[in-house]
Amino acid sequence: MRQIELLSPARDLPCGIAAVNSGADAVYIGGPGFGARANAGNSLDDIRALADYAHLFRVKIHVTLNTILTDTELEEARDLAFKLYEAGADALIIQDYGLLAGPLPPLEIHASTQQDSETPAKFQFLEKQGFSQAVLPREMSVSEIKRISAQTGIRLEAFVHGALCAGISGRCYLSAALTGRSANRGECAQLCRVKQSLYRADGTPLFRDRYLLSMKDLSQTDNLEELIDAGVSSFKIEGRLKDAGYVRNVTAWYRERLDEIFKRRPDLARSSFGRTQTSFTPDVTKSFNRGFTEYNTHERKDTYINPMAPGFVGVPIGKLKSQQRNRLTFMLEPGVTLNNGDSLNYYDSREELCGFRVSRMLDRSTGEIFQEIPAISPGTVFYRNRDAVFDRMLAAPESSVRKLKLTLTYEETERGATLTAGDETGFSGKAEAVLPNPSPAKDRELLERNLREKLGRLGDSVYELTDLKTVLPHSWFMPQSFINQLRRDALKDLEDKKRAARTVVKRDPPEDNPLPPEERELDFRANLHNSAARKFFTEHGGISPEPSFESKRPEGPAPVLVSKHCLHRFAGLCTERDHARKQKLYLELGGKYFEVSTDCRKCRMTLTGPLPRDMIPFTPVKRDK
Repeated sequence: MRQIELLSPARDLPCGIAAVNSGADAVYIGGPGFGARANAGNSLDDIRALADYAHLFRVKIHVTLNTILTDTELEEARDLAFKLYEAGADALIIQDYGLLAGPLPPLEIHASTQQDSETPAKFQFLEKQGFSQAVLPREMSVSEIKRISAQTGIRLEAFVHGALCAGISGRCYLSAALTGRSANRGECAQLCRVKQSLYRADGTPLFRDRYLLSMKDLSQTDNLEELIDAGVSSFKIEGRLKDAGYVRNVTAWYRERLDEIFKRRPDLARSSFGRTQTSFTPDVTKSFNRGFTEYNTHERKDTYINPMAPGFVGVPIGKLKSQQRNRLTFMLEPGVTLNNGDSLNYYDSREELCGFRVSRMLDRSTGEIFQEIPAISPGTVFYRNRDAVFDRMLAAPESSVRKLKLTLTYEETERGATLTAGDETGFSGKAEAVLPNPSPAKDRELLERNLREKLGRLGDSVYELTDLKTVLPHSWFMPQSFINQLRRDALKDLEDKKRAARTVVKRDPPEDNPLPPEERELDFRANLHNSAARKFFTEHGGISPEPSFESKRPEGPAPVLVSKHCLHRFAGLCTERDHARKQKLYLELGGKYFEVSTDCRKCRMTLTGPLPRDMIPFTPVKRDK
């Protein structure tokens, strides 16, 4: 039976607990340092606490160690890897080849999406090098995944939901080029989410002040089974900067959909245990999103961006009927109920996104806003990007609860009793109580009833009792304190065994394991940021290793972003679909200009820059400061 993993993000310990309780089979989280989200670090104590809880359900903890590292940082990161293993981590997600050039703890290593693994040969290289799992690029199609799966045995992990980067992960240097903040160092400035303008080579504007690189969010809700059959075994939700409510809602959404597939597919099973119950109905449209796309999954070359806004616009709720100063009356869509505290958005006459919070609802369709708002045209479409009632439900930790089926066997001995506790994970624990002066109970029926009541008191534990067996050859009277202690000790023994059970991973990469041909000569894009990485690169067939972009910026304009999102196509200038002539375009971002070129054979766009003034074929537009 093939196991399928739902992998959820965690910004911190509460988010990690929310992910587990909402049905995650694994959680990925940042440790004290060297993660690709610099603002989402966690202490070793918190990693240990999360692992202790997650392992009760056989949920795995993956810790990110996926930035490129300096020579000084490399040994610090290696030391941290061993501390993370001691804290209970099950896998490390890594990017830097320098980590492979020395010892690592005996746990799984996973290839980060920052490694930009695109070909079967690259995945074969990773597998031979000892990687257990590798993250597929977000822009990879089903047909490409099938081809890789057919040629390698490494577990394939795919993003299933959340934010998309415009650039290919690990090969985007836009932020580093303009701000010095490197995505490969966990400090991306999110320049794809700011306004840009697009020009022809003669200076004619095609788009002015639009979000031309701001990708919609990924949603593979409708493609899960197809991706499973293509070879994906781990489905990853993006969002290590999101709050617990987001994690709770999105995890529960995909848990339900995967479980629906498992019900009709006996060849598939989830990789952890426990049943999740939620007090809310999961709905991903109500949590932060930028609109949804399946991206390049079926190579449909859809519109991948929302050029009008970089954030959460919301779900349409209806149109404005009338306005009396700060009181708005709406013509609501069927089934829509507005609440005090809801946040609403609309586009103004300049097509700029505006919004406010509803202070109170006066009736079903009229709301009052306790702030000054401009005159808004009747008929304007409104969107809700915060459902206050739904958010309050998500904020409650008890809104998602996960329980394990527990069986207890109470069996009397010559001088007391033993209690065996077993759950659906296959583990069992045992405890024994010895009575100082055993004596039979006066009422056997009352004894059995008392045992069932006291042993079944599981409180807020992770267990739900499904079966209790009693073997009473002596019918010993058992004091309540003994029964309670027996239950606590048996459960503790069970949980200790689950936490102690660890798979020791051995890696023995062959000496002859050359890099795939396309990876042997990559200029700065090999991301070699330390001497150990450069040595590893050359020992595995790399040619002329160059320093990383971050350690030695290339002279002159450089290819800082490569994307499946094509601005030529978006502008109606695709050479295939629109039969347009091949031409260069120019993107302006923050006063800097980039040449936009295309590789139509691969259907990829490249931004090269920043361009010096003499390489811009028109007079740049002066911006007001």
